[in-house]
Amino acid sequence: MPERMRDALGGMAAVLLGIAAFFVFAGWWVLIPDNIAWLALRDRAMHTLGWFSYRDGPWGIPPGDSPDLGLELANSIGLVDGLPLFAIPFKLLSPWLPRPFQYWGYWWLTCFVLQALFAYRFARELNARRLVAVLAAGFAVLTPAFLARLPLHMALAGHWTILAALYLYARRDPPRPWTWPLLLGVTAAIHAYLLAMVLALYAASWLQRLWRQRFTGLAGWLEPIGAGLVVITVMWGVGFFYTGSLGSDGFGYYRLNLVGFVISHGWSQLVPPLLHSSYDYEGLSFLGIGIFGALALTILSGSIVDLRRLLRSRWLPLLLACLVCGVFALSNVVGLLNRQAEAIPLPHLLETIGNTFRSTGRFVWPMLYLVTLGAVIVGARRLPNRLAVAALGLLLVAQIVDSRAAWGDFRRDVPPPASVWQTGLTSPFWARAVDAGFDRIRAVRTRRRIMGWRDFEYFAYQHHIRTDIVYLGRTDDIALQSLYAGEQQALAAGELEPKTIYIMSNANARRAAERLRPDDLLAIIDGYVVYARHGAALVEGLGISPQAGTDLKPWVPAALQQLVDL
Repeated sequence: MPERMRDALGGMAAVLLGIAAFFVFAGWWVLIPDNIAWLALRDRAMHTLGWFSYRDGPWGIPPGDSPDLGLELANSIGLVDGLPLFAIPFKLLSPWLPRPFQYWGYWWLTCFVLQALFAYRFARELNARRLVAVLAAGFAVLTPAFLARLPLHMALAGHWTILAALYLYARRDPPRPWTWPLLLGVTAAIHAYLLAMVLALYAASWLQRLWRQRFTGLAGWLEPIGAGLVVITVMWGVGFFYTGSLGSDGFGYYRLNLVGFVISHGWSQLVPPLLHSSYDYEGLSFLGIGIFGALALTILSGSIVDLRRLLRSRWLPLLLACLVCGVFALSNVVGLLNRQAEAIPLPHLLETIGNTFRSTGRFVWPMLYLVTLGAVIVGARRLPNRLAVAALGLLLVAQIVDSRAAWGDFRRDVPPPASVWQTGLTSPFWARAVDAGFDRIRAVRTRRRIMGWRDFEYFAYQHHIRTDIVYLGRTDDIALQSLYAGEQQALAAGELEPKTIYIMSNANARRAAERLRPDDLLAIIDGYVVYARHGAALVEGLGISPQAGTDLKPWVPAALQQLVDL
């Protein structure tokens, strides 16, 4: 059989392994187009609702513009982690898609397949034997950092982009001029964090090829210019520059622990749990007992001496890029177990970068995959083929069994398929208000996000109205302060918008009560403090006092329990 055919069969085996891992981890029901029941929790709801709003909204410039998401605080599909790579094409197909429609299950399947395929290709570029390369693909799809990210931040689970970058770096034949710009453009349409890591690996690849004189003529300078133009164009198109500021809080907390490779975060039954800070989960980089075993093989077989090749011109730029990402992952507040050092003062530029990429712990992923795949490939190098395959196969099975409690969580908790979400907005009042022409739901707030955002955002989607009670990935601080100021001025003047339902905190409700008109509504409904100008009639026959706000004492305790400004 020709060598190319054998390699194709090996790649097919890796793909089948990825597909099998997907069905074991997630199940077939996440592929049902209108099954949104499994997407109703936490950040999955944010990403899904961001897609719903984007799909129903008008096209804008840039194409990722989502003007109906958040009113004055509107975001783009890129800034709500809505996976523009899928969202924009599916919006084009929207007239022919069911309502609701979700693409996240197909994204998960894509991630498993490409995770396995690029791990296999990377291993083959390092001269791994085919079965060893297939086993390397198995370890890649079983990486705890990948599996843990899937149900948490779905677009960010595109770890295959990092593996693709490692593969392009490792190619013995220089990649074609369009391959790096293509990968960078695709990654820019997935997630900004992944883009930053892939850019670091691209810079290492460019430096390596320049160092080793692999470019001809002006190609060495034209490639990065072309790649940069592609990245900027895609980032603009998907809306990453939509707000005035990309900064946020959390830098120094969502970090990598110094011993992150051995902190299991529940992904091992054999490795004793270690103390760590509450926010170290963003730096989850546990290797797993299978990779610990592969590292032991590397030492016992004597293959560890091969690691000195990392200091040669072919591999040194990659090693440095991974180390730089790893140091950044530690942040300026270095943590060891459950202790941390004092914050290290940084120059303004580095502080700005840190606030933009606040969850720095994620930047350990290039190093994590280099260690994971390197341990499998190098560990098998000096062993006879059958012994290497048997040993690594047993280690892979051991890792599967040892981590089964963690990777089985999603399947155990996933709800039955459904095309609707259950929410806390059960009173007939809400539908009455929409029928009466109320077309907006707003919050008079004191902070960015209001508890209950999922219920209100989903209700707005169902009834084709707009709301500013949304969960946004990034907000324009100037627009946010302007909104706060305008709301407070309108509240003080008693001139809140008509045909708008307002959700208020207790303090703001007291101010509204001072200027309450006889036909205004100020009441507790489904646990929320609700104000509606000229809306008193909307609660007739519902057993709700339309102006409980004139006597705050009876409902303040309930509001304190159920309404929280975050």
